[in-house]
Amino acid sequence: MRQRWVVASGVGLAQMLAFGTSLYLLTVLAQPMRVDTGWPLQWIIGGLSAGSLAGAAVAPTVGRWIKRHGGRPALCASSLLFAAGLATLAAAPNLGVYFAGWIVVGLAMACGLYDTAFGALGRLYGLDARKAITTVTLWGGFASTVFWSLSGLLVTHIGWRETCAVFAVMHLVVALPIYRFLLPAAEPHVAAAATGEAAQTELSATARTAVLALGAVLMAETLVASIVSVHLVTLLRGRGLSLAGAVALGAFVGPTQVSARFGESLFGTRYHPSLTMIVAVSAITLGVGLLPVTPVRFAFAPLMAYGAGIGLVSVARGSLPLYLFGPLEAPVVSGRLGRPIAVTSALAPSLGAFMIPRLGGAASLGVLALVGAVSIAAAVGLRRLSQRMAHEA
Repeated sequence: MRQRWVVASGVGLAQMLAFGTSLYLLTVLAQPMRVDTGWPLQWIIGGLSAGSLAGAAVAPTVGRWIKRHGGRPALCASSLLFAAGLATLAAAPNLGVYFAGWIVVGLAMACGLYDTAFGALGRLYGLDARKAITTVTLWGGFASTVFWSLSGLLVTHIGWRETCAVFAVMHLVVALPIYRFLLPAAEPHVAAAATGEAAQTELSATARTAVLALGAVLMAETLVASIVSVHLVTLLRGRGLSLAGAVALGAFVGPTQVSARFGESLFGTRYHPSLTMIVAVSAITLGVGLLPVTPVRFAFAPLMAYGAGIGLVSVARGSLPLYLFGPLEAPVVSGRLGRPIAVTSALAPSLGAFMIPRLGGAASLGVLALVGAVSIAAAVGLRRLSQRMAHEA
């Protein structure tokens, strides 16, 4: 079998491409699209929401598909769907075709973002997949930095349509070969699970409660993170910062996110991922809660806490289902939770746009801190449930 770090790095590179050409695509391309086509900006942004909702609709089905056939077929399918969706965006003559392209991209997101990659690694390496999962998130953490820069370079020289076309080709010549030829086809931990208790499809009462608690943690965290990530510049400008100052201050989030994941790769395997989840959501809540009351010159500190929490959540989201439910059932649970999480992610920016002008930035962040407190409580409950499940096993 290929060395684990080689497989994880290849999958991480493909994930960086997947995130950069889906969730982060419109950050740079939305305005050039509007100028070129005359389409309303809210409809252009709405394409991403439509894609997210399409992905949410099929997420449980994808989870069951992964359980039956493994992660590699789903990831390969995602590359083909990404290529088809981006090519459709590149050629879209009107908003109807544009939305159709985003729906295809949304299906690709359901098949090919973190949850599927983590499921594939879990089936390959069992509980030892945690370091591989962290390696994947280290690569994925650079998606915004790399693809915002690359998108800006390409759109300046060849236009937004051609940029989408280039990204479609990249999925075929970079991501698809990685998934097809680098990921091993054999999944020894699935074969082992098929003869043991992990093959059982009926979860215990404690495990079903753990699914609900995990969903509460992830939905609350997604609501907070989605609103903050989209409206962070607006919130910082509400503190009296210029646009350039707000952007510069917001830049503390990215490096801290990657640094936290690097720390997890070095020391995280010493602790159960349920503890990592508690630390992650606590850091997010602390950052959001302190941001409106911290003097502007020290505002980097709560932003760094927030960034560290965001970095750790993705690692815990990948490894915790594996520890709780085993390599065979973890993709099913992740797929089941993927629908409400994706719907929350799609609706949260609009909720933020409604809330912030009416309540103000400080009060809005206070509300998000209360939501964060809910995620902490759910994470603590989840840790207790994980300990009970370990005693029941």
